[in-house]
Amino acid sequence: MPDSNNNILLQEEKQDSKLYRRTLWWVEHREQLGKIGIILLIILDACLVLFVAWSLVDAFLISSGSEQRSVVDSVALNQDDLHAYTAARAATPLAVSDVQVFGSTNNKYDFYTQLENPNADWWAEFDYQFVFDGGSTVVKQGFILPGSKKPVAELAFSSTAGIVNVQFQFQKISWHRLDHHVISDYTKWSQDRLGLEILNPTVVQDATGPFRTTFTVRNHTAYSYYNPTFYLLLKRGSAVIAVNKTTMQSLAPGEVQDVVVNWFGSVPSASQVDIIPDLNLFDPMLYKPLVGSPTIDTRSLP
Repeated sequence: MPDSNNNILLQEEKQDSKLYRRTLWWVEHREQLGKIGIILLIILDACLVLFVAWSLVDAFLISSGSEQRSVVDSVALNQDDLHAYTAARAATPLAVSDVQVFGSTNNKYDFYTQLENPNADWWAEFDYQFVFDGGSTVVKQGFILPGSKKPVAELAFSSTAGIVNVQFQFQKISWHRLDHHVISDYTKWSQDRLGLEILNPTVVQDATGPFRTTFTVRNHTAYSYYNPTFYLLLKRGSAVIAVNKTTMQSLAPGEVQDVVVNWFGSVPSASQVDIIPDLNLFDPMLYKPLVGSPTIDTRSLP
C-alpha cells in the first residue's frame, strides 16, 4: 500500500512540475511573442496593401488596353449570339402560290392566290396588292392565322388592257407572336372559334337565272360573329377555275343560315365548290357581345 501511494504522489509532482515549467516559459516569453504577433500583422497588412496597389496599377495602366479589347470582343460575340438567337426564333416568311387571273365580261378580272403561314406561333397582318404590267390593284389589308392556308382575291377589277405578268406583293407585314400565357393551346383555342360547319354546297347553273352557289352554315361555337366572311372556290377536279367572296351580316351561336351567292358574267362549268371561312380570330371587332335578357329573382317574390 505505501508503495502505491508513493507512485501516485510522484506522478502528481511530475505533472505539477511540467505545468510549472510551461507557465514559467509563457511568463518569460509573453512580451516577445506579442511583438512577433504584431510584426506578423504588420507584414500581412503590408502584403494586402501591396496586392491592392498592384491590382489597381495593373487594371488601369498595364492591362487596361487588353481588357478593353476583351470587352469589345465579348460584346461583339454576344451580339452575334443574340442575332443568331433572334433569327432562329423569328417568323418564317409567308409562302405565296402563283397568281391566277380569271377573265369575265365587261373587261372585269378576278385575281386569286393562296397564302401559307408555316409558323405555329406567329400570325400576321399585312397590306397587299396585285401588280401587273402597266397597273396594279388598290392596296388592301389582310391577315393570316398561325399554321394556316388561305385564299386571297381581288374581284371584278376593271381593265380595258390585257392583264399580263401578275404578281402578288406585300406592302407591309406586321407579325404578332402568340402569347402562350394567354393562349396556352392555340389548336384547341382556334377550334373552339372556327366550328362553322358547311352543309350542302351546291353549284346551280340553268338557263333561266344567274349562275349561283348555295350552301348552309351551322355555327357550332359559343361565339356570335359580326360579318363572317367566306371564300368560294369553283373547282374542276383539283384546279381552281373561279373565285368569289361573300359576307354574312351576323351569325349567332347555334344558328343555321342558308346562303345564296350569285356569280355574274361568264362562269365556266365546275364539278364542285369549296367554301372557306375567313375569320380573323384575333380581331375583337369580330365578336358580338353577349346580350342577356332580364330575369326575376324568384327568391324576392312574396
